[in-house]
Amino acid sequence: AWRLVRRRWATGAAAFLLVAGAAAALLFLSRPVYRAEARLRLGEPPPASGIAPGGGLLALMRMGGDPFANDVELIRSRTLAEGVVADAALHLVLEAPRGWHWDSVAFSRAAGRDTRAARFAVEWRADGRIAVHQTAPRRRPVAVAAPGEPVSFGGAAVVFRPWRPGMPRAVAVRTVPWGEAVRRTRARIRTERARREANILDISFDHTDPGVARAAAAAVVRRFVELRSAVQRRESGETVDSLRRVADRTRAELAAAEAALAALQRGGRIVAPEEQSAALAERYAAAAAELERARAERATMAALLARAGEAAAPAERWSGLAAFPRFLENPTVAGLVSRLTQLQAQRSELAARRAETSRALAVVDEQIAELDASLHALARAYHDALEEEVRSLEARVAELDAALRRLPDRLVELGRRQRALRILSEVLVLTEQRLRQEELREALTFSNVQVIDPPALRDRPVWPRKKLGLAVGLLLAAVCGLVAIAAAERADPSVRGADEVRALVGAPVLAVAVGRPKALALAPDDARAVLRSAWNGGPAPPRLVVAAAEDGESARAVARALGAGATADADARPGADPAAPAILVAPRLDRFAAAATAAADRAPIVLVVEYGRTRRDTLGRAAGLLREAGGQVAGAVVICRSARDAERLWS
Repeated sequence: AWRLVRRRWATGAAAFLLVAGAAAALLFLSRPVYRAEARLRLGEPPPASGIAPGGGLLALMRMGGDPFANDVELIRSRTLAEGVVADAALHLVLEAPRGWHWDSVAFSRAAGRDTRAARFAVEWRADGRIAVHQTAPRRRPVAVAAPGEPVSFGGAAVVFRPWRPGMPRAVAVRTVPWGEAVRRTRARIRTERARREANILDISFDHTDPGVARAAAAAVVRRFVELRSAVQRRESGETVDSLRRVADRTRAELAAAEAALAALQRGGRIVAPEEQSAALAERYAAAAAELERARAERATMAALLARAGEAAAPAERWSGLAAFPRFLENPTVAGLVSRLTQLQAQRSELAARRAETSRALAVVDEQIAELDASLHALARAYHDALEEEVRSLEARVAELDAALRRLPDRLVELGRRQRALRILSEVLVLTEQRLRQEELREALTFSNVQVIDPPALRDRPVWPRKKLGLAVGLLLAAVCGLVAIAAAERADPSVRGADEVRALVGAPVLAVAVGRPKALALAPDDARAVLRSAWNGGPAPPRLVVAAAEDGESARAVARALGAGATADADARPGADPAAPAILVAPRLDRFAAAATAAADRAPIVLVVEYGRTRRDTLGRAAGLLREAGGQVAGAVVICRSARDAERLWS
């Protein structure tokens, strides 16, 4: 890492100075930013109790939202931002020398919603009057007024102060479109909850003009109180109106349901449904039993009358007549039957003693005939009465049966109407109760916002913080310098190390030459060492190829130095061939043809690499082409421009 810093310190220093200078310029040239703060305590809104039994559960589940969060969203609303822009005239921007703000150049200012993007120049003339000119988007004079008089321009009205010593003679005023000013204001209004458990809200507003910041913060507080009160009042009023409409409609429906129920009870004569149903069932059972009894007696009487016509003796005809329950209770019928039996016995006795034409027997026969006729008439009348009774009972049973058949429908209809009446009554009671609560809520709705800390400026600007800013800027500059060193090292495509040469070429670095190619300095010992490494300790070959990956001039300079070293080495070696080997210079090895030419004689090849100039990809491609052509790379000679580069090569 230290060697990397030593190699790239210039790049790191440039990045450090650039970032540090930018940070210092930002800190010392930017305008101070002032912050106005206020602290509010938001009270709980009046409780909103629901008409449903699950209202408490819904409130527990926060179906209506968190009241505190709802109030915070009111502060972030566009309506509040528009009010703040209108109150603090935030769509008017003053451009004046540092230290001069709106309250130092103007008594008051105001602007409407029709402002457009424009720029105006305000000049205090020597005669004391104030001239306003529009400079953008087109130049034109606007107005000339005396100090204290309102000047209208660009949808704004400003009352400027008179000029005083030290005050600039000219300032610039920009008008911002209404929508743009509202958008910027919404971004500048900051809210923060002091603690999670407390309904304390901190409001802040930042601006380069301290007076504007304080006025905007005060406008935020004032507009928030008004908007919160209006929303609560409108919500309560709408709820009260809707509840009144529901109560009136429910009351009308309840009256109609009561009238329908009364009509049903009057028409069906229903007073006590359960008791009347039980009594009707009992009457039906009694009528049915009576009908069966009457039918049985009628059948018995019909059989008795039929037998009366077949019996010979009158006493035998009506002997069963006295057995009827109705006649058992009547002693007259029993007496007649008994008398008839006696007369029948008396006749039998008289008939045995007297002739059929006797007067006594005729009197008894007349009495028997009269009694027989009386009993026959009585039996016939009783049979006819039973017939009439059966018809009457059948009609009554049919009527009761029809009433019983209609009874379930009437009871169901009665239950339905009673249920509807009960539901409407409960809804009306609950609606009236909720209506009274909402009327109370509407009466109690007020702005329960307490201003704990009124809007005020901080004791010093929040920006720039010079000490902290310088520390952060220096730290950032140091980080950027290190990043620049790493990026420069990683982005450098040139060869800068002996290990890289060995990895790319596949052969070691044989020597290092210092200087430029035209004035290359290669020590004779280094030249001989290169030749001996190329010869591999054997006899000198007839040829030696010196090739460069990019620059042919560097290859020729190395070839000259090696030629001088070869001559000196031949003189120094006993028994060696005094003729020096031919040193050939190959062209740039950027194509396979050039590499094949360099490797044609199977002579050792020495690659020339320039430190910091030869690219890694070029050197790797040249070595690869030589190997593909069958050439033998004996090693590499690295050319360094300075002795320091030579040291860095081996480090």
